[in-house]
Amino acid sequence: MRPLTLLLTVYTLNPGMCLWFWRRKKWPQITVELPEESSITKNPGSPIPLSTRASGSAIEVCPSGQPSLRTQALGSTQTLAPRVDSASQVSQDRASSVASSNPPHLSPTPQEQGFFNNARNVSVGHFSYINAEGQLRQGSTGWEQLVKETSVNALHNSAARFDPPKCDEDTRVELIREITTWIEDRNSPTQLLCMTGAAGSGKSALQQTIAEDCEAKGILAASFFFNVGDTTRNNVSGLIPTIAYQLGKRNDALRRMMGIVVEDDTLIFKQTLKTQIERLILDPVARLLSAKSVGLPYAILIDGLDECNEVDGQRELLHAIHDSFLQRQSPFRIILTSRPEQAILRALAPGELLCGGKVYLIRLSDDYDATSDIRLTVRRNLERIGRQQRWQHAWFTEEDVESIVKAASGQYIYAATAIRYISEPRRLPVESLQAIRSIQSGKPHDGNNPLAPLDSLYTLILTAAREAYEGIDTNMKRDFLLILRVYLTINTINLNLDINRQDRLLGLGEGAFESSISCDVRSLLTTHSPGSHGAETTQIKVYHRSFLDFLNAPERAGALYIPKIQCAEYITESCLRRIDDDYTLGEIRDGSTLSDDQFKLRYKAKNLDLLDCAILLCAVLWRKDSPFAGDAPKDGVVNTFLQFGASGFEKINAWVTHPVMHFVGAPPWIENTYPQYEFVERWERCMEPVLAKEFEKREPDLAKILKKYSREWAARKADMSGHKNLRAVDISGRSSGKRRRDRP
Repeated sequence: MRPLTLLLTVYTLNPGMCLWFWRRKKWPQITVELPEESSITKNPGSPIPLSTRASGSAIEVCPSGQPSLRTQALGSTQTLAPRVDSASQVSQDRASSVASSNPPHLSPTPQEQGFFNNARNVSVGHFSYINAEGQLRQGSTGWEQLVKETSVNALHNSAARFDPPKCDEDTRVELIREITTWIEDRNSPTQLLCMTGAAGSGKSALQQTIAEDCEAKGILAASFFFNVGDTTRNNVSGLIPTIAYQLGKRNDALRRMMGIVVEDDTLIFKQTLKTQIERLILDPVARLLSAKSVGLPYAILIDGLDECNEVDGQRELLHAIHDSFLQRQSPFRIILTSRPEQAILRALAPGELLCGGKVYLIRLSDDYDATSDIRLTVRRNLERIGRQQRWQHAWFTEEDVESIVKAASGQYIYAATAIRYISEPRRLPVESLQAIRSIQSGKPHDGNNPLAPLDSLYTLILTAAREAYEGIDTNMKRDFLLILRVYLTINTINLNLDINRQDRLLGLGEGAFESSISCDVRSLLTTHSPGSHGAETTQIKVYHRSFLDFLNAPERAGALYIPKIQCAEYITESCLRRIDDDYTLGEIRDGSTLSDDQFKLRYKAKNLDLLDCAILLCAVLWRKDSPFAGDAPKDGVVNTFLQFGASGFEKINAWVTHPVMHFVGAPPWIENTYPQYEFVERWERCMEPVLAKEFEKREPDLAKILKKYSREWAARKADMSGHKNLRAVDISGRSSGKRRRDRP
């Protein structure tokens, strides 16, 4: 066969000289001789298509089967062994994706020319990209940063979502089949499925069931479960990094490309969702799939858009999905669920963003009758309770089943809550069932308020729990509902503080929540140990957002409603009392001469983590993602600080200006920074403007002291920001992490 001789221009003799030749437009020539219809392959049966914008050198096969660089310059020919780090070699099953994709920071344009633009069947094995400096780019640093931006709690299999709601066996069968059929139909004209439904209609249970089914089939690309009570996943900031993380961990080539994108633009996570989707997901995937030999999972599940706190964030996400995933005809199938609220309803309206045939729409509450499935679930669980009690007789009637089904009105959450209440061990199931029946009798269903039966059930449970608590807390006369709300508020702020530590912070004694607060509301919430951030902490998990909605709505909770400012006052008073009662000024000031190891031992022995949280919590109550966002400290809070007085503020000042700073592993929102920094920043933004003004009116001398401390704290914050003249000890047990995260 007659050889085909190609005269190619090349930009380099070796990777280190690439830039020099390119700028001066002086380059050697390469002659590559290939037989017609031949290909360079790694081994028979494993062709790897070659993207022709690599390092600019021709590649041929040596007798050993390894590729080499053959160059011709100044009349001489030399063969250079390729510079490849053996530790970075990709395996055969993913090498094609690496070879066929341009590095993320070298996005090709139609005008750019490669070596084999008109050639066919050209491929190369053992290929690794080498940049202009001759270093193999793995994107490891960028990938690590992306992982830090990931909302771990939002994954369908995260520890924070342990025992998530799922569809019972043999329920929602037809609906699940409809959704999975749509997902697997790659020729469907729609790429987005929107499922809307009222609170408690089973959206999250369906998403969890479908996510696990897709995972088993190998087609789950990513999942993200919003949760209004978790600050790591009640906003859109972590959504795209979390989706990118799940895709990257499934494919090494994608992981490298994503990492390089982050390395080349460290502010990528502060850019628009559309930009993040395109640069972190769609561009790398497009380069990967250009090989036509890579199969990627393609189902992306996003649950609970309505649980994203910011409506603007919801709108931005819907626009980003439309402008990126849908407009670019990506390979992904997206399933999005939400209550029928403002953002999603407007997007689905005629003439709007997602109208017409752009979306496969499922209206759970309107188009699907869940009555028979709820009936099956109720009957099955009542039978299970009887077996657990070892009752040989039928302990419930069909009328009991139908009463729960009727009250549920298509809401799975009502049936699930009723079953949990009946299952509680502190009372007989028969008594609990009859209590539920009693609140239903004589109350016709209000068609204008579909949540009325659920509200009645919540009222029943909370009223019974309050009566039981007051029966044993006869001396202290504490408000059960206020204390419960305070625990839920701290949980929402995401302190990542163990329940037993919260007991101490609130002055209730270790074990108070488990033994006396939560024992009669187990049908509404539970405790779990997510083990996030390297620590096994027991925290509160509310079964359903509708319970928090009930507590926060005076028109629904009625006499059980507790204004949130009362919670703020209780928390502030408890925290300042801990500072005053549990720590002396000397204990806070000491420790500056200790070694790092001795400092850590003293920190643990003196329970100084509780001091950190007590001081921090006073200020972070007013963060923008807290339950009190948009409010300012009211009279009750101001009065508490006035009573705290000069001696109290002196303790806080000693803590802020201590010669030894420390990193902590929790709360997650102060990771890789100093708790003192977080306090000063919140103090300056939220607390000082209000307190300084009130102190000047009521206590001028205290106002002068506070003004002096505020100046010292601002100077200390500047030192912390620049890491000047500071000694820092890592309490968390992780890397010191001197790079401060941006404040929320």
